Amino acid sequence: MRKDEDTLLRQITEDNRQSTVFIETGYTIKLPFGFNEGYTEILDYVELASGFFVESDKIVTTIDVLAGAIKVAAIPANHLGQTVTNNARVASRDYRPDIWAEIGVSIEGVTAFDAKNNLVILKVADVGVPLPLEEIDTVQIGEEVYALGYENYDDYKGISGTFQSRYRNERWCQLKIDFFSGLGGAPVLNNKNKVIGVIAYANGSLLPDNNATMATAMFSNVLKELLSNSGKVMPLEQWQRHARVRAYALEAQADEKTDLLDNNNAIKDYNAAIKLNPDLVEIYSKRGILKARLGDFRGALRDLDKIIQINPEHVFAYNNRASVKVNLGDERCAFDDLNKAIEINPDYIMAYINLGGIKMYVAEIKANEGDIVAAQQCYQEAIDYYVKALTLNPKNPGLRKSLRLAERKLRLSNPSRKQP
Repeated sequence: MRKDEDTLLRQITEDNRQSTVFIETGYTIKLPFGFNEGYTEILDYVELASGFFVESDKIVTTIDVLAGAIKVAAIPANHLGQTVTNNARVASRDYRPDIWAEIGVSIEGVTAFDAKNNLVILKVADVGVPLPLEEIDTVQIGEEVYALGYENYDDYKGISGTFQSRYRNERWCQLKIDFFSGLGGAPVLNNKNKVIGVIAYANGSLLPDNNATMATAMFSNVLKELLSNSGKVMPLEQWQRHARVRAYALEAQADEKTDLLDNNNAIKDYNAAIKLNPDLVEIYSKRGILKARLGDFRGALRDLDKIIQINPEHVFAYNNRASVKVNLGDERCAFDDLNKAIEINPDYIMAYINLGGIKMYVAEIKANEGDIVAAQQCYQEAIDYYVKALTLNPKNPGLRKSLRLAERKLRLSNPSRKQP
């Protein structure tokens, strides 16, 4: 069965190669100019994303990757690896706008965008093979889906996942999939080679080293509506000055500051982004995580409540809210949140790890109170959660360490046990 699924993934990946597009964008930062006063702008880093032809002369991708860019290159997958006139092969890890532009499609501008749902349609002068769009009422929970995108500069690949849940508004959905950098803007297809959605971003966790295993996507019906409203072409530079588009640039700026642990300024940027574009709902989750790191647990709770109100199936928000509730001394409700996360995604490993952590915490309290029976029960429940997590990730050394600690605590809590 697994072999048949792998064969289908390879087939879908290859069948749609000429329809997918590699997106690379360049940004600048201001640096001191020598020993003189003033600053100079230099190209600092690039952002990778994906896209696809939705009509023969139109490419769809996400707003966030283009919002603050000064250079944009859109290259169909079958163009990558070609040589150009200077005989340089396009596989360099340096941003080379001269080379990328030579084999990329010519972007005329933006013909439509949806600032609420992170979608933008680029009008191009070249012609590509569009992907057909599926009706969303045909998509079933648990159905296998396939995303096509770019993990590295010239590494076109397909990856399989499962359709996990719907937002209540039938415009967004969540996928269980191993998200990699560059997958934003990628098409999500069913086994009939039809697009059911567009990946917008990965969903993360409160823990910085937790890899994203779920992604949020816009349904194809949102894209259909946007296509029907396509109109006059707007130059990229003009489009980027739109307030709601600038909000995405501020969000990206805040994300970068978060990576640099410049948390207070990141909060300010998130606040400014929400003011410009109140529909950037995922910022509530990001801002809530950041507030928790700064010790503002009440503020974090309000933000995480907001994202769960918007999407009651947001598994990571439940996990993160549970962490906040533990810090507020509400272990019982934290436990409920983690069980809800497992109800949504039974394979969500972080929920089991955190459940084990809560049980360990409660066990220590009970032991200090002299309630040995209750403490032993909590230690055993922590062990059970850690064992479950290890079945999902047997190679996690930190998890094994937690399990050994729980087992040791359980042994030591038994006063009848003879010490060696």
